[in-house]
Amino acid sequence: MNFPNPWITILSFVYIFFNGFFAFQLSRKIVEVYLEKFNSKFFKSLEPIIGSLGFIGSFGGGLLILYLFIINIT
Repeated sequence: MNFPNPWITILSFVYIFFNGFFAFQLSRKIVEVYLEKFNSKFFKSLEPIIGSLGFIGSFGGGLLILYLFIINIT
């Protein structure tokens, strides 16, 4: 198995940390917008699902970008 440059590995961990932070902030914003648009009790009960999907989607997208970057430079 080929490992990339050690600096790329260290910076990948930094990227993952910031990716998690920004994914959390984005999921909070998605939930805020969702709650502004839908005010009924049923839609309000879906708030945790919308927040989870927003976080998973944005964090996963960031990890996909990191994966493609590492594959392209190695």
